[in-house]
Amino acid sequence: MRQFKLYCILLASVAFTLASCRKEPLENKGNPNHLTCRTYSQQFETIWAGMDQGYVFWDRDTVDWDQRYEQFKPIFAEFDSRPANRPVTQYEFAEAYWGLFSGLLDHHLTARIYTPKGVPRGGCEVYVQPGMNDYSHPTDTETERNLQLKALRKRAVPGSLVEYNPNRTYGIPGSYFCLIPGAKDGELIAYFRFTNFFMVQMHQMYEYNSAYPDAVSAQAPAKKFYGPRYHEGINMEGAGYANNDSVVGIIFDVRGNGGGSVADLAPIVGSLAQSPTLVGYTRVKEGYGRLDYSAWSESWVGCPSNMHLKEPKPIVVLADVTSVSCAELATMLIKALPNGTFIGERTYGAIGGLYSGNATNIYHDLFYSGCFGDYDYFENGPDPYKEIYSFYIYTSTFHMVDNNHGDVEGVGVQPDIEILYNKKLLDQGTDNQLDRAIRFLRVGH
Repeated sequence: MRQFKLYCILLASVAFTLASCRKEPLENKGNPNHLTCRTYSQQFETIWAGMDQGYVFWDRDTVDWDQRYEQFKPIFAEFDSRPANRPVTQYEFAEAYWGLFSGLLDHHLTARIYTPKGVPRGGCEVYVQPGMNDYSHPTDTETERNLQLKALRKRAVPGSLVEYNPNRTYGIPGSYFCLIPGAKDGELIAYFRFTNFFMVQMHQMYEYNSAYPDAVSAQAPAKKFYGPRYHEGINMEGAGYANNDSVVGIIFDVRGNGGGSVADLAPIVGSLAQSPTLVGYTRVKEGYGRLDYSAWSESWVGCPSNMHLKEPKPIVVLADVTSVSCAELATMLIKALPNGTFIGERTYGAIGGLYSGNATNIYHDLFYSGCFGDYDYFENGPDPYKEIYSFYIYTSTFHMVDNNHGDVEGVGVQPDIEILYNKKLLDQGTDNQLDRAIRFLRVGH
C-alpha cells in the first residue's frame, strides 16, 4: 500500500456543488504546495488547510474537521512558545499529528512530517497511517503466506507447483502457480497467486535485461498460467493453463497483495473476462471547496482483444483484509463477472484512486485533491537544502464506489462467501479459505 500507484482514469465530468449542512471554509487558504512552514503553527495550518480543501471524502467522513482545528491549533501554538530548555519531544509531536488524522476514512492516507525548518532546536519525525489499525490478523502477511503455501503444496498436483520468492526486490512480485485436481478424473483447477501488482513491470525489467539472474524464474509462474506473453493477457491458444481445455475452474489468489500499478489491471485481471468490465464509478474534486465534486464517471477495466479466456469458466478470487488497493480492484472486477465469485473475508478498504509521483506540486493544482507537500521527504527524509516543505501528505485523488454505487473506502469489498482467517487451522496445515474455493469449483456451491 505504501508503494505509489498511478491511476490513469480519464474523467469526463460536470462541475457541481452538493448541498450539505457541513460548514464550508470561509476563504480559500491557498495551495498548500505554495505555503511556507517555519513554525509549528504554520505547519499545522498548512496541513489542515491542504486536507480541508483537497480531501475527497468529506461528504462521507464522520470526522468533524473544524472541531479538529479548534482542538489542535492551541497545541501547536504551545509548541511554538516553548523555551529552548524544554523542546517538543518526539512523543508529543507524534501524538499531536496522530490525533489530528485519527479516524479519517481514507485508507491510503499516509503522512510523513518533520519538525518545521524554522525551528532551531531538536528534530522530530512522525509517520501517520490511520488505516493501519484495520489489519486484524494476529500474524504478519509474510508468515501467513508461508503457511498458506505449505497448505497449497499438499493440494497441488505433484510436480505442478511453480514458485518464485524474491528477496524483497522492490516492485517484483512473488508469484505461485499450480494445478489442483478437479471433481472428476482429468479435470483441473488452475491456481495463480502474486503478491503485488507489478507483473507488467516485471516483464519490462526482466525480458529486456539479461543481467538479472532471476529473469527466467521470476516469470515462470505467470507464464504457466497466462502463457509466454503474460504481460499482454491470457494466451487464447492454450499456451498457458488458463485456456487449457482440462482446466474447468480458476482460483485467483490476491490475499496479502498490497497493490501496485494499474497497468496490470487489463492484461492480468481483465483478461479473465471476455469483454471490458464495469468495476465502479469515480469522481474527483473540481475546486477547493470541501464538496466541489465532479459528476460520477464510469470506471471500466479493459479486456485484451486477442488475449483472454476463450469462454467463461468459474473463477474464484481469494482475498482478505490484507488485500489492498489494486488487489481490491481486481476483487471487484472478478466479483462483477457473471462467472466470478469472491471467497474469503472483506478486503482492506483502500480503494480511493491515487495519482502521485516525484513532481508532486502539480497534482494538488490539477485535481484540487490528492498528495501535497514534498515527495523527497516521504522517500528520503529531511534535505538540508529544502526551505519550504517539512511534510508529505499522501491521500486519495479519486473517490471510487463499486458498480452498485456501494461505498468501499474504509469498508472493504464484501465477499460472496465469507470464510474468515483461522490461525489455528493454518498452524495445523489447513488453509480453510483455499479449501472452500476448491470445494466451490468442484461442486458448484
